[in-house]
Amino acid sequence: MQGAPDGAELGTTMETLTESSTPGGASRPKQTTARSKRVKSQRSSPSIVSLIQDLVASFRAPGFWLYGAWIDTSLEYRAQALGAFWGVAGTLLFVVLLGTLYSHVLPNRHQSFYVHLATGYVLWVFMQQTLSVSARIYTSNRSMIENGYVKYPDYMLRMFCAELNSLALNLIVVVGAVVLSPISLTAAPLVLFLTIPLFFAAILGICFFCSVLGARYADFAELLRTALRLGFFITPIIWVPGAAGGKSGAIGAFVYANPFYYLIEIIRAPIASGEVPWLEIGVVTAAIPIIWLFASYAYARARPYLPLWL
Repeated sequence: MQGAPDGAELGTTMETLTESSTPGGASRPKQTTARSKRVKSQRSSPSIVSLIQDLVASFRAPGFWLYGAWIDTSLEYRAQALGAFWGVAGTLLFVVLLGTLYSHVLPNRHQSFYVHLATGYVLWVFMQQTLSVSARIYTSNRSMIENGYVKYPDYMLRMFCAELNSLALNLIVVVGAVVLSPISLTAAPLVLFLTIPLFFAAILGICFFCSVLGARYADFAELLRTALRLGFFITPIIWVPGAAGGKSGAIGAFVYANPFYYLIEIIRAPIASGEVPWLEIGVVTAAIPIIWLFASYAYARARPYLPLWL
């Protein structure tokens, strides 16, 4: 009579140990379910540093985007008799013809108007090309993304470097305008070592943000292109704020409300007027972290869904 209870207790104890130790036990599925939920939550929650991590990975292996940008530039002018000269000819004609016309139309024209026009126009062409192309960068590389090449910053860096090659060609016009214009040399251009990296950092961050919007909304590319056409005329490129009453009053509010003005002025002012635009430099410096914060958040949220949106 005494052995029966001992056997029952022993059986109960062994059953409990078996359930807790075997894969088919009751506690093991609970642990597995909790772990899977935790892993799923980690995968679904976006990491805001994913853009920086992907950029670092792209810079460590630059073969695709660096060599690809050179191939894109070479193929663009390969079939033309004058080659890369056509990359400079359009900018040169625009600056010479429009500069000559506006030099007689605008009142109180500054001596460095050609430098003002050439620098502003060259920088605007670079911004217009990079922003408009970035809005459809993933759509234009849809086949490669669908085949599994999902290093998304590589596509952006390839496009950005190709546009840098075009910018380098157009800078010949700016150098010519500086040499031929009667402007005095000062120490102000030394600030370009600071403002040029700021300019490129801001533009690259905006490009990443526009790339996400362009992948998610198909109409965004056309909307951006229309806005850039309008932005060319409301940005002081072919006109000088000083010739329109300075930067005070309504003109000043109109100029300072334009974000493109700050990006252009931090490079143009030290060259054209020999002044250091501390206000514009401060605005761009403060805007860069905000730009990259928005770009990183949008990229982190959109990264898992980019192949589905294309």
